Amino acid sequence: MRRSTSILVFKCLFVLHALATPAGAQTADDLFNSQVLQRVDLLVNSQDWAKLKETFLENEYYPADFKWNGETVRNVGIRSRGHGSRSGTKPGLRVDFDRYATAQRFLGLKSVVLDNLTQDASGVHETATVQLMAKMGIPAPREAHARLYVNNEYAGIYAIVESVDKRLLARVFGIIEEDTQNDGYLFEFRWNDEWRMEDLGDDLGPYKNRFDAKTHESKSDEQKYRPIQQFVHLVNETREDRLGEVLGPLLDIPALIRYVATQNFVAQIDGFVGNWGVNNFYLYRLEGSSQHVLIDWDEDTAFWGPTYTIDQGLEDNVLTRKLMRVPEYRAMYYAELRRAMDLALEPVGEPPTPWFGAEIHRQLDLIDQAMREDTLRPPWDFDAARGNMLSFTNDRAAFVRCELERGARSGCESVVGQ
Repeated sequence: MRRSTSILVFKCLFVLHALATPAGAQTADDLFNSQVLQRVDLLVNSQDWAKLKETFLENEYYPADFKWNGETVRNVGIRSRGHGSRSGTKPGLRVDFDRYATAQRFLGLKSVVLDNLTQDASGVHETATVQLMAKMGIPAPREAHARLYVNNEYAGIYAIVESVDKRLLARVFGIIEEDTQNDGYLFEFRWNDEWRMEDLGDDLGPYKNRFDAKTHESKSDEQKYRPIQQFVHLVNETREDRLGEVLGPLLDIPALIRYVATQNFVAQIDGFVGNWGVNNFYLYRLEGSSQHVLIDWDEDTAFWGPTYTIDQGLEDNVLTRKLMRVPEYRAMYYAELRRAMDLALEPVGEPPTPWFGAEIHRQLDLIDQAMREDTLRPPWDFDAARGNMLSFTNDRAAFVRCELERGARSGCESVVGQ
């Protein structure tokens, strides 16, 4: 009898403990789970929402409540965001959980971006690309598609994008001897003009205008920007045969080559060697180091087409032009391009299907209905964009393989669609 009573008491205590301890507490991993079409709700004063859309070119913040998966964060700050993607009809949004309450976090996050996908008729350019970036070992934010509702009205299909901040840095660069590697100098590149790494002189002003400091903001301009100015100067002045020796301590050259090769594989026209100069990346000077690395950002304009030449933009950029004149680095570039192609073609499932094609197909199916119900997106032909994306992997791989074999000479267009 005494034993039965003990068992009963133990069971009661166990049940009480289970009720008091949330089972499977939600995390940022759940928010950025790209296997699920998320739902995000914003509750915002209707006049504030109307004003945000009317003044979408401004960065004024407005208070709102943010709801996701049964959890609510009150009094967050939202503002219009983006460059070419800014819209008064379907605003891209930055959500700062700590705008009005400094210590407020959501799932440990200080902020997220709600990408309005107005530069992407398919809705999957960026979300598919970051999956390939991750496979290639390139630092990139996590992303997931979401239906956005504003005051309970459907506002369209968006992508929830992880902010590039100290939390992302900790996730990407990890811990060395109990020291989290997220206290270096982080900069967001801001496009001003068609700059392709030309020397801008000794004045720090042009660099300050292009690189927006996101950490150590209170440090002097000399501390923040002089290393960037000196690096660009050396890019322009160093002979090709000394690039590794001189630039290696200041830039992770293999990582840059991997990044550029991957962007060219996905036919990104607005990346580091894009059509309008360098764009769409973060620059991070590693903690306790003089070396810089690039972090991927904003791939909405990838997937220009399967016949995007594999050497696109390399000669126009001072840095990549010099690197490509070094046999070791040119071979490295083509090896990384081939690796991106091989990963894209890696067979998965039964019957075997190229991984990248399967991932694109999965994402398109996931958002299909939400895209068709989105009356606020630009009036593009989603079915045509979907078809182009579904054929991209095989067509692009055929073209890249042909150009690799021919040394990027013309004539490979004929292999597309075979």
